[in-house]
Amino acid sequence: MRVCWCNTVLLKDKSFWAVKITTASSWSWRNVLRLRECLVNNLVYSIGDGRATSLWLDPWINRVALISRYGVRVVNDAEISINAKVLVVIANRQWTWPRNALNLWEIATLARQISFEQGPDVIHWVSKGKTFSCKAMSREVRHTLSKVAWADIVWFPNCIPKHSFCLWLTFHNAHRTTNKLRTYGVMAANQCMFRCSGLKSIDHLLLFFVSLQRGYGTTVFAKVVSEGYANLGWRKQYRSQIS
Repeated sequence: MRVCWCNTVLLKDKSFWAVKITTASSWSWRNVLRLRECLVNNLVYSIGDGRATSLWLDPWINRVALISRYGVRVVNDAEISINAKVLVVIANRQWTWPRNALNLWEIATLARQISFEQGPDVIHWVSKGKTFSCKAMSREVRHTLSKVAWADIVWFPNCIPKHSFCLWLTFHNAHRTTNKLRTYGVMAANQCMFRCSGLKSIDHLLLFFVSLQRGYGTTVFAKVVSEGYANLGWRKQYRSQIS
């Protein structure tokens, strides 16, 4: 059911490789389409009966679609529909490419290097025999950096995701506090809502938290600022207030 919905609503019965990004595309769908270049570099096509692979639009020869390499002219020269499957150039498990243009001769030469498999067409991930997984895909598209010193404070077994995310924002100084919103022109004043005569910033909020929770709050705050987990501006400023 989900596949049918994707074909009807998102692809509109077009090839995934031929769909264009438009202003009507949602944010998530645009990002999926932008990942096609990364995706195609990890796909390996096995041609069986040729019924499932698009002749011109799928990147089945050297991970490049034929129409991308040779343009629409090659489709006209071959006199084969742009929506045709690889099946139309196979007869008795032999390639039967038309030879009435130089580009078609070149394609026929490339196709001879591809051996036929038993059964239907199959798309493999990275190499033959491997199947696609979201985990493997995420490793390919994600830029991995070295582990930061404060990682174990933010992420640990049985942590509360919301709390971890808030602390992660703190280490990156990314909370949208009123002092920042004022610089953006969103708010006119940045006085603390707790009426403590301070300016609402991340430094002020953390210090206010410590003053309210002298036991647990002081322990957490001291752990963060005393061991140098990040270059936070308030580490030295408030060291004396947590001792």
